Amino acid sequence: MIDLVKIKLRAGNGGDGKVSFFREKGTPKGGPDGGDGGDGGSVYFVANRNMATLRDFRTKEMYAGEDGGHGGKLKMYGADGKDYRISVPLGTLVYELKEGREVLVADMDDDGKEFLIARGGIGGRGNFRFRSSTNQTPVQYTPGTLGEQKDIKLEVKLVADVGLIGLPNAGKSTLLNKLTHANVRVANYPFTTLSPNLGVMELENGESIIVSDIPGLIEGASEGKGLGDEFLRHVERTRVLVHLIDPMEGYSGEGGSELAENALSNYRKVRKELEIYGKGLVDKPELVVINKIDITEIKDSTVHIFAEFKKNGINAEGISGVSGEGIEKLMGRIKKILEENPKRPVFNAEKPVKLFTIENLPNKRMVFGRESVKTFTPRGI
Repeated sequence: MIDLVKIKLRAGNGGDGKVSFFREKGTPKGGPDGGDGGDGGSVYFVANRNMATLRDFRTKEMYAGEDGGHGGKLKMYGADGKDYRISVPLGTLVYELKEGREVLVADMDDDGKEFLIARGGIGGRGNFRFRSSTNQTPVQYTPGTLGEQKDIKLEVKLVADVGLIGLPNAGKSTLLNKLTHANVRVANYPFTTLSPNLGVMELENGESIIVSDIPGLIEGASEGKGLGDEFLRHVERTRVLVHLIDPMEGYSGEGGSELAENALSNYRKVRKELEIYGKGLVDKPELVVINKIDITEIKDSTVHIFAEFKKNGINAEGISGVSGEGIEKLMGRIKKILEENPKRPVFNAEKPVKLFTIENLPNKRMVFGRESVKTFTPRGI
């Protein structure tokens, strides 16, 4: 899954004003009629729930709005440049890269949300605008201003209510299929899931809950082992984590208290990676779930396993993602926790600060007492 890219944006430049004089039969010396230039097209991001990755951005680096047209004769305005709207997946964070910093400027967390990221240039004024009683044949005009140019980083953080986490092969995809009928690929080997999956869990009251399953974490994931911890960004928005544990993972004994200790060790491995990753994941509400209780060795050791977790202040419950045992109870607990935590984490964008230079001041006349006016010089003079 491609969920992190860097691109360049350029809004369209404003068109130049026109220097022109009205000419027709019987009017050899008409007045100025140069029109204004059109505004450049701006660039917008639009959140689209039908997109899942940033794959399309890997084949194109520059995105640009259309330049405004130049002014014409007969006081005709130049055409405004077309705006450029770029669709991004729902949950995309938009960062502006400037002066070595990454500044979060937008969180595309609502379907159809639009965000103006680069404003088009303003069209220049034609010589018709400079006519006066003392300047009846003006040859002055103003050029269009340049559109904004920006370096942007896009990062997708999936919008989900519930995040399934755990070691590889803990049964997360099987549970996702059971909860949401998502039909995600499952197999009996680690790292079957190579990218996050989403499913919708329908409750009896008609309410829908979005569930996210991310690739398994292993010890040392924060150091890049396995698939690393990069996919943890996709559970940052979740309101509750379901920590799925396979007690048999990494165990070759016969069960009992040793199996219980192994299950607790597997739990701690993932929690350690969450702590190293940060971003408040360890503070999220968590349901600890012992999976595969239909397996004889685990079923015979459930008392020891639950007691071991209880001794460490952790309430755990058992399910079987294959047989469905305990699934209804788990769905009820998920619903209850979501009701107690109704709000998703919010990513606060910084308020944009416009940096003005002599070139892009909106009204130089007020500051300097004159505009950036150019004079048209006919050829041969």
